[in-house]
Amino acid sequence: MIIFSKILADKATVWAALRAKEMAAAEAPDDLIRFSSERKPVVMWNITRECNLRCEHCYARAVPGPHPDELTLEEGTRFIDELAELGIPMLIFTGGEPLASKNFFLLAEHAKDVGLRTVISTNGTLITPKIAQRLKDVDMRYVGVSIDAVVPEIHDRFRGVKGAWKMAMGGIKNSMDAGLRTGIRITITKDNWNQVPALLDLAVEMGVPRFCLYHLVPTGRGENIAAYDVTKAQRVEVLKCLYDKAIELRDKDIEILTTDSPMDGVYILERLKKEDPERAGVVRELLKMSGGCSIGNKVANVDYLGNVNPCHFAPHKTVGNLRKQTFNEIWNENPCNLLCELRRKEELLKGKCGICDYKDVCGGCRQKAWFFKGDFFEEDPTCIYNPVTKRIEV
Repeated sequence: MIIFSKILADKATVWAALRAKEMAAAEAPDDLIRFSSERKPVVMWNITRECNLRCEHCYARAVPGPHPDELTLEEGTRFIDELAELGIPMLIFTGGEPLASKNFFLLAEHAKDVGLRTVISTNGTLITPKIAQRLKDVDMRYVGVSIDAVVPEIHDRFRGVKGAWKMAMGGIKNSMDAGLRTGIRITITKDNWNQVPALLDLAVEMGVPRFCLYHLVPTGRGENIAAYDVTKAQRVEVLKCLYDKAIELRDKDIEILTTDSPMDGVYILERLKKEDPERAGVVRELLKMSGGCSIGNKVANVDYLGNVNPCHFAPHKTVGNLRKQTFNEIWNENPCNLLCELRRKEELLKGKCGICDYKDVCGGCRQKAWFFKGDFFEEDPTCIYNPVTKRIEV
């Protein structure tokens, strides 16, 4: 996660509210973090495979109905109890579409009761005024809604259902009207990357406090990356827009960030070296503290069958199952070889990532390395920075 607003304009609206606890842990001495016996990741939980949309890029390959063997309410409640006892900084409910699950509000209410901080990642189409109020009642700290364009037809085509844009925009309004922190999220593709400036302007106009941009990661139905992904030149154009907008909108109550692309921090540093070299050193330390790709370390994913994955974009790699072990056993007490290696990825990186002078703040997207090279530690071929020429290249 790269917070353009925090880095470039000392702004952090939703960041301050959501991540204070995690950042406090991140600001501990490096040796304390490295040798801690208990890692406390942000946990993403795909509580169901059921979804009312048919998104072309869905990493979970969600379908209209639930899986017959999804975690039961009792199993989910037990999992929440463990996460609360472990003291994780945040639980993200996702899916499929989490609001399509009959257990969602029962689980969310229990999470509130045991003191877990929760957010929801949703397509927004099911957020009626009544649902928005229920989300408020269970103390949902943030509602992230996917909007892929200001042009409804682009969004609807990508999401596979006519009218999805209108319903999602209604969901955003209902969420904000209920007093919930609400954000717009866009996954950029070759069909919508040029929609980013207008969508960001729309977010400002609506008073939405958070604009989050996702880079397409090849997994699930998104494996057809050649058909969807942007070029390096288009990626740089998008990053230039976010950089400039973060500065331009410094006096607006909106937070601009990207996720699933640690190379974005490299773009920021390369521009700061030319435009504000004094700030570049401070920003590098901030990015180094985040550590680049968080796979297997600061983030964990749990699917609807209880499989634990090192990242939500790596569902093909299971490191344990909640029906056989506790989460703490899987993540902390007896981590498998893959988790251990991912936690020292900087030492194992290969190719351009291995020789890059930014590997301490980036390290590339490990799932992209796996997809293109069959190895989590190979180079990320989508990166816009060339460590040989030491410059951004498109």
